[in-house]
Amino acid sequence: MKMKSTILFGTLALIAGQASADTKVFNLTGATAFRASSHTALIAVLGGAGTTQYAYTGTSGIAGSSRSIFVGTMAAFPGDTIIVRCSWSGSTQGIKDVEDNNSIQFIDDNIRLNGVTDIPNDLTNGNPVTTTGYNLGATGNEVAQFENAVAQWSFSDVDKLLSERPNASLAGGPVGVVPFMFLAGEGSPAALNNMTDQLHRALWGAGQLPIAFFTGNTTDDTTVLATGRNNGSGTRATILSETGYGSNTGVTQFGATYQGTRTDPYPTGMLLTVTEFGNGGGASNDVVREFLTRSSVGVTYGGSPVDVVFVSYLTISDALAAITEGAIEMKYNGVSFSVENVKKGLYSLWGYQQFYLDNDASGDETSFDTAFRTAIPGTLAEPNAIAIPNMSVTRTGGDGGPIIKNTNYPNP
Repeated sequence: MKMKSTILFGTLALIAGQASADTKVFNLTGATAFRASSHTALIAVLGGAGTTQYAYTGTSGIAGSSRSIFVGTMAAFPGDTIIVRCSWSGSTQGIKDVEDNNSIQFIDDNIRLNGVTDIPNDLTNGNPVTTTGYNLGATGNEVAQFENAVAQWSFSDVDKLLSERPNASLAGGPVGVVPFMFLAGEGSPAALNNMTDQLHRALWGAGQLPIAFFTGNTTDDTTVLATGRNNGSGTRATILSETGYGSNTGVTQFGATYQGTRTDPYPTGMLLTVTEFGNGGGASNDVVREFLTRSSVGVTYGGSPVDVVFVSYLTISDALAAITEGAIEMKYNGVSFSVENVKKGLYSLWGYQQFYLDNDASGDETSFDTAFRTAIPGTLAEPNAIAIPNMSVTRTGGDGGPIIKNTNYPNP
């Protein structure tokens, strides 16, 4: 059993309404693509907005945080305090970590549940949480304490059959639909507006193509460079499956050094020097956004200044954020992204979000799994994720498979 239970007193009792409370800790990992939806669902299932207390790290708010912690109560555990911790790394990495019982980094659950005004910067009282969310990494706030622990669950953009552990002894299945989008970098010409399966296979196979392959303008000597996520990413595996490239086939991707920082609403500074990822890639969608939202005119590549354009794929939530920062939306096989186009099967760049539980789960873990899995569809917010009953179509044969009419939910 990987869950730990402790007895907490004092301030912790206030949230449970009794002198002491049994506290259950559950750990989630996996897909960054679903983290915003996961966080929304956790707030809902642990008491709702204004009641659930939480904290997080990072500068992108709770929606984009890679480390977060939530505290509340659940009907499935009367009188108990429930702590859920999230550590997002990527779909296939998450499956491997759960299957292999790997210890990964979570926010320490030695937390204070009521207020933060009296907590000193030395963290002697533990990490704080509030009903509005406490940013542990903000200037002037406490720096989060961490500990290594094993996760019992993993979210994944792709079926486990496409992961590094295709025979993983994990239970579960799809809990929603996650769409994706191709984007071109800031300053791209208007004609660089469409990605096809053939162009994708050529670009990610070679890593670069003349921009004329996309625009037809042979007088433009700009080079298009492929960028994207690392090979632990379910987003990457979904895209490679959908385009027919092959989910486990090696790619050639690039990144870049840059100046400046990410500020609201735009990043500052320019891309400086092209770097080679090879078959690797960005550890998060935030990394990929850096390459798409800065000017790439006159960057250094091969020792000389050249004009390049980065092209990549992102989840819809990250894509919309990147567009506000200067990236350019691309169609996929001539079709623009919209929720209705996904639901009707016209836009096929999407996959199922899987929620996997380790098969050696305890009774408490199984109870949490049932309650949380049931709550997820009702908390999904379009366009970032779509509830399966709202889809007019379904996929057969797994990720990238044919899209057919959804006979179970014919009229969303």
